[in-house]
Amino acid sequence: MVCEVQYGGRITDDLDREMFITYGEYWLSDNIFNPGFKFSPIAGNMELNMYCIPQEAEHLKIVEYIQDLPKQDSPLVFGLHPNADLTYRLQESQ
Repeated sequence: MVCEVQYGGRITDDLDREMFITYGEYWLSDNIFNPGFKFSPIAGNMELNMYCIPQEAEHLKIVEYIQDLPKQDSPLVFGLHPNADLTYRLQESQ
């Protein structure tokens, strides 16, 4: 529902829609509840290893976790090459 209904109407490119559905199938599955699940499991990269569901149940701990997330996501988080950000910024500036 999230991929097809909520966002599907806002995505106009077929390849973008296909990619979004693929992300949804991976990220919105029962696997996310397994201990140690990471949305972007790249070994050795602390910035990317922080993208996981916090195991703490306390509200304050979850708020702290959210506040500690980077302000800008790396393309690696989405499985993209680092040059994707450069390409995006060049196109946006033009």
